[in-house]
Amino acid sequence: MKQTFGKFFLILSLTTLSILANVTASVSSPTIYKGDIVNFIITAEGSHIKFPQITNIEDNPIIGSSSSESISMINGDVTRSISKTYNFRTSKSLTIPSFVVITDGKEYKTQPIKINVVKPTANKKGAEFMVELSVDKNESYVGEPINLTIAFKSKLNARADQIQLGQPKLDNFWVKKSDKVVHSTQGDYAVQSLTYKLFPQKAGEYTIPATETLVGKIERHQRRNSFFDDPFFNSMTQQLSWQKVYSNTLKVKINPLPNGLELYGKYQIQASVDKRRVQANKPVNLTISVKGEGNIDDVKKFDLTLDNVLVYADEPKISSKEVHGIYQGVFSQKIALIGDQNFTIPSLSLEYFDKDTKHVKHITTQPIEIEVIGGEKNTLKASTIEVSPSQTIQSPPKVETKVIIEKEDAYLKYLFLAIGFLLGVGTVLGIKALKSKSSKQEPDIIKAIRKAKDDQSLFKILLPYAKKSPVIAKTLNRLEENLYRNGKHKIEKEALMEVFEEGI
Repeated sequence: MKQTFGKFFLILSLTTLSILANVTASVSSPTIYKGDIVNFIITAEGSHIKFPQITNIEDNPIIGSSSSESISMINGDVTRSISKTYNFRTSKSLTIPSFVVITDGKEYKTQPIKINVVKPTANKKGAEFMVELSVDKNESYVGEPINLTIAFKSKLNARADQIQLGQPKLDNFWVKKSDKVVHSTQGDYAVQSLTYKLFPQKAGEYTIPATETLVGKIERHQRRNSFFDDPFFNSMTQQLSWQKVYSNTLKVKINPLPNGLELYGKYQIQASVDKRRVQANKPVNLTISVKGEGNIDDVKKFDLTLDNVLVYADEPKISSKEVHGIYQGVFSQKIALIGDQNFTIPSLSLEYFDKDTKHVKHITTQPIEIEVIGGEKNTLKASTIEVSPSQTIQSPPKVETKVIIEKEDAYLKYLFLAIGFLLGVGTVLGIKALKSKSSKQEPDIIKAIRKAKDDQSLFKILLPYAKKSPVIAKTLNRLEENLYRNGKHKIEKEALMEVFEEGI
């Protein structure tokens, strides 16, 4: 430690530097893959160094730059060296031109450097690192899952301080990643495997492109005869050097399902309600459940339309997992229905391509009868009221009423007019007094509206009154959009409370 600090204070005591002027240029690699980053490095030695201002190289913009400085002593001469790195991407081969660097008042030119861009190729057996793609089948149907395995292989004696495994980039596939990494050995290779489930969304022939894996190795930068050639300082100059390893490519064929179907697998469907007898304008809660194996995430939302019934459908919830290599799950959707007379929830259906029989299968639920108590009565006919198929009761005949107006004494006429006026004034004052008294006793529904903390709470409070007022129906529609369709409607509670204050 004393020797280290001795070197450190010796540097600080130096007042002059003997500079050996030198300018070099280099790149991280002269051969790269399309789209890779090129690190162009200019290194100069001297006491006063001016680097060129580079904004692009052969029309490829500079996306980043950095610099580093070092001081070393060779044969008693102290040398100051500065390196500046310019980063850019290129998709085609090019030549980095010569640049001018000014060191201690003198101009130096860098040498041109050729960069070759090549297509990615997978490492062959025997290489230090390999990445292999494999599938459990090369042909499937739309919605039928394909298991894709990415295996990273490294020689048993190879060193990899960090690994960033590439992920598949696919169009027209829904990709589900497994979180489990499987470790194994194959000959003189250690293998790490990760599995993805690919759910095809569209028929056709596809190429699964090569994936890119980054392998990082820690490099220690040591300076020959440097004052900082000490374990304490060298531990601070470690950095990762990255190597790219590419996989093979694969081809798969996806066959279309008949009748334009998108659902594949094996399923069951069920519909249930929380009650079959309900008071008028109170909600019945319907639950639709679909269970099975396959691409259950593609089950569509159910929409119901019933005459004289308000329908509010929640967004479906899907839970899925892989059990013994089989992807399965449960689809659940809740729907609230409000009516003022008896109604029937119709049969619901689901159509899919059966994975076992390889045929289209159509499954349904049973219709559900709902009895509504205290709803609207049927309008009676003007002529008869039906009691039984064989007996009717005739409506009573019309009775004509004659209005006879007799002459009244003028005195009595004005007396009755005055009495009527006084009664009218008294009635108005009485009504106002009653309203004033009733306003002090705020109904429970108004209290509930006032205390509702969010749209969901307000929606549940108003749902039983959906058909009582156009204002309430409109508010429910806005709340539904806020809750299920990313709506941003502002709900005016005062207008709602006025509806209930006036009586509905």
